[in-house]
Order: sequence, then C-alpha cells, then structure tokens
Amino acid sequence: MRRIKLKPAYLAAMAGIFLLLALAAGASSLRQSIIPNEEAEDVPEAIAEAQKNAQQNDQGFQIAETDDIDSGLNEDKSVYAEDDPDSLVYFYVTVRYGSEAKGTNHTFNEVNNAIRFVDDAHLDNDVYAEALVQVGNESGPQPGMLGYGETESNATIRVRGNSSTVMPQKNYKLSLNDEAGTWRGQSNIALNKHAFDATRIRNKLYFDLAKNLSDVPSERTQFARLFIKDETSGATEFVDYGLFTQVEVPTKKYLANHGLDRAGYLYKVISFNYEPNDLVKNFDAENFDRGAMDTVISCRGREDNARLLEMVDAVNDMALDINDILDTYFDRDNYMQWLAFNLLMGNRDTTMQNYYLYSPLNGTKWYFIPWDGDTSLMRAEYQMEGNSQISDWEWGIANYWGIILHQRVLKNDRCRKELAETVEQMHKWLNKETVDQMVDGYYETVKPYIYAMPDYLNLQHNQAEVERLISVMGDEVEENYDNIMDSMDDPMPFWLFEAERVDDQVRLSWEAAYDFEGASFTYDITVSRYPDMRDPLFSQQGLIATEATIPQSTLESGEFYWRVIATREDGQTVNAMNQIEVNDLYYPGVYSFTLQ
Repeated sequence: MRRIKLKPAYLAAMAGIFLLLALAAGASSLRQSIIPNEEAEDVPEAIAEAQKNAQQNDQGFQIAETDDIDSGLNEDKSVYAEDDPDSLVYFYVTVRYGSEAKGTNHTFNEVNNAIRFVDDAHLDNDVYAEALVQVGNESGPQPGMLGYGETESNATIRVRGNSSTVMPQKNYKLSLNDEAGTWRGQSNIALNKHAFDATRIRNKLYFDLAKNLSDVPSERTQFARLFIKDETSGATEFVDYGLFTQVEVPTKKYLANHGLDRAGYLYKVISFNYEPNDLVKNFDAENFDRGAMDTVISCRGREDNARLLEMVDAVNDMALDINDILDTYFDRDNYMQWLAFNLLMGNRDTTMQNYYLYSPLNGTKWYFIPWDGDTSLMRAEYQMEGNSQISDWEWGIANYWGIILHQRVLKNDRCRKELAETVEQMHKWLNKETVDQMVDGYYETVKPYIYAMPDYLNLQHNQAEVERLISVMGDEVEENYDNIMDSMDDPMPFWLFEAERVDDQVRLSWEAAYDFEGASFTYDITVSRYPDMRDPLFSQQGLIATEATIPQSTLESGEFYWRVIATREDGQTVNAMNQIEVNDLYYPGVYSFTLQ
C-alpha cells in the first residue's frame, strides 16, 4: 500500500507545531490538511469564511466573522502556548488524616489500598485523605508557586484509575480546595504513573499529538515528579515517588480554559455503548440513581440528560439515515478526526470508555474529547509480554464494530470513505518520522528517572527492552495505518449469544458476520471442555445457518467452551468478538456455558 511521505518543507512546519510556537496559525492550516480534499468545499461556510477572510468595520479594524455555535468546536489553541515537553514539574504533597465530616478521616495506607476495579467492573470506592499540595523544583517548594509557605491542608488526595489501582505504584488525584486557588487554571490535578506502560511516555505523546487536530480538543500534559510526606504514618520527610505524567482533567474549568462553554453538557464515558440503558435516565425521572448512572456514563457538566437520551434514541432508530444522525447530533469533522486519530495511535481501549462527550448549552451537537492514551502504540509491548487477549481484527476499524454508533457509521459507504480519507490526510503528519522525533525527545526527559528507584523496581522490563520498545513506536504508526486501510475490505466480527436449553438439546447461536460488499459466509463451530478448544466434544464445519443444536447427551454436565469461525467466500476468516478469561489467560473469540 502506498505511503505518503512528508516533504522537507512540511517537516519543518510540523517541527514548529510540535514545539507549539505557532499554534494560532497551525490550527487553521491543520484544519485544511485533515479535512478530506474532495470534501474541502463542504466545510461550513462560517468557518471557511472566517479562516480565509476578515471584514473591516467603519473604523478600519480587522474583524473576523463570528462562527455559528454549531459550526465547529473552535477550541482556543493558545491554551497550549506555554507547554514545554522537556521540562519537569515538582509536586510536594503532605498527606494528613482529615475529618469524618469531610470524609477524609483515612490514612495514606487506606487511600492506597482502595481498589476501584474488580472482575472487569468499575467500583465506586473512593477513599480520601487531606493533603497540603505545594509546587517547586528539585530543591523543594518555591516562592511564588502553589502552596508555598502554607501549613494548612489545601486539597484532598485519592488514587485514580481503575485496573491500575491493583498495581503497586498508584495514580493519584489531587483536588484543590476553593480557597487554595488553582494551578495553571486547574483545581483537579491528575498524576498518572502508567503502570502498564514501560516507556512512561505514551500518554504525553498521545495528548501532545492530539493538540494538532483542528476539530478535536486535547489536554495539557506535563512530566512531573512527586514527593510525599505521609504524616498519617509519622513521616517527617518527603519520600520520592518517582516520575508521573500530569494531565489536565476535563471539568467546567477545562471547558473555560479551552474557550469552550463551561455551562455546557459534559460526560465522562465509563461503560457506554450508545444503546438504551435503564441506568441512564433524566435527573428528574422516578427512581433515578446517579451512582448507578455513573457506572455507565458520568455527568460532569449540566445536570440534564435529555439531550443525551435524545441522541441515544436517534442512534438506535434504524429508520433514520446515519448521515442525518451525524449531521444533526454530532460534528462530522470532530467525530472522524477522533476516530482516525485513535485508529492511527492504536488506542484500542476507546470503544466504551476513555473519552468525554461535550455539547455547548445553546448548541445541538456532541463533540468527542480524548482521555487516557497510555495504551497507544502498545502492540510491541503486548507482544513482548506474550499478551494473548487481542485478536487481529482489533487493530483496524473492526475494533469499533461492537458499538452501535460506530457500526452504523462504518456500514455506510459515504462515512467509511470519509474516514479513510481522514486517515490518509492525518497520516501525512502523524507518521513514523514525526512520532520518532517526539519519542526521542521524551525519552531523554524520562530516562534519568525510569531507571532509578522507585520506578525501576516496578518497570517490569529492563533498559534494553524499553529501548527496543522506544525504537519501534514510529513503526507501529505505519503498521496501524496499513491495518486501517486493509480493514476497510475485511469481514467484520460478530457476537456469540447465550446458550439455550431446548428440551433435551442445547442451542448455540450467533450473529451473522458482515461484509461491506455483501459476500456470503460459512461457519465452523467447535465445543470443548477446554478454552483452547482441544479434545472437542462437538464440531461442525461449513454451516450456512447461524445456529447449531447439540443433544445434551453429547455434552452431559459441567462447564463448556465454544468458538465459531466465520469464513468469507474468498477464504478470509474472522472470529467472534466474545472473549473469556480463565486462570489469568484470555481466549479471544471463545464463549462459555454451563449445563447442570
């Protein structure tokens, strides 16, 4: 497949962008570079005119035309002007036992032992302590910086993240009190350890690259060192907790800082698939349970779910054309860029979580805001660790096939073509050359710290292995690009359904595999007592139907595992989207059932 290389002049321009020295000018040029060439004339007129022309008033001042509220995101890119990817911020946090009234009457040990993720489920298990947060340099807190000279607590501290809460090194959230003011306009300071990322640079790389998207906002990030004095255990000195990445948390303050509508709608997507859900109802509905809704999608802005529910209903109305849904409820440029960006970055864990949805109060459209990119460009590390839980189809567009919104988009020829064109245009600057350049700079910043205590003990890889991972991150972008383009012609995966007892038989059924050109499939089914499918008890090949019936006498009782492989008429195969975990091993494409 042909790859587009950057011209020297374009490389020079991009270098300026990555150094964030010309963001205001860059936003306009990148908008033009990312929008597909054939669609360029379809840019909303208000945006196109504002970019190309300015009008003079009677006094001769230059005044740009005002955009319509639904004509685009219009993020204020100047918020990133002071970012310095090579610098470090030093946080000094004194942890204290607080009060029962404020829910901070916990030791730091209790804070660290709060697990927020069990059996693949999110738990509402936040444990807080009081904290004095100060900012300084390698010598300690400094005059003129947050918390200098203060003795009273000005914040709370808790662990953040989900699956990472079971790891020895934790992520932390520092929430500043109102009287403490803000740090760089932020009152919520997220410090991420990235326990599953041996390079410790992926999250910063992800967000810094996202700053170059014209219609998708990013977050400010900063490499940081954290020192903690745990007064709840009697400590009198600060202890080095190593290297972290601070990332800006999308809140109302975030919206204001980025020139967006702080009075608007904002949701953190937790386990959300755009399907109707009894846990997601309006705030004034009978039996509304906010805590239950937060396990699916968490409201962080205006407390009114009517617009969200209306969008979900539209997405699930098969009588509506998906293009009409996109144009009415979403911003096409924002959606296509968000999807293309995550595909190129291989950030697979963005199907049901790890992003925000935002809509301005007086607008009508929803916008995607990225969140959590530390699994980006992770394929080589998965392979190095022998991670078996990822199917081949998850590296292309099929990764999003299980979500109804994305599936409807991908089934549409126009949308699929638009996505491919967006990927092509984005790949002109998001490619091996630019990623390698940024990765090399980040590695020089983090290198002195990840190979020192306490981080080296928990890195899970040696220096030679980390440097191998660093060396191939740019190559992964190219591999992802090839996978995306190839997957535009691949068969799409399907779901295995729950087994059913029908008299003295067991009925196993599954969804039909899908082909964009309407090709037909046959199916091979295997049933075994083992998840690796050895010693099959039942197998059948070449099925045209999407079900099989097995006499229970063939299986008797116990737990069983089954798998279906779909074969397209040209011989290409695809597995189911189901997967199970047995004894800490994952088996993609396999499902289970039990017979008494």
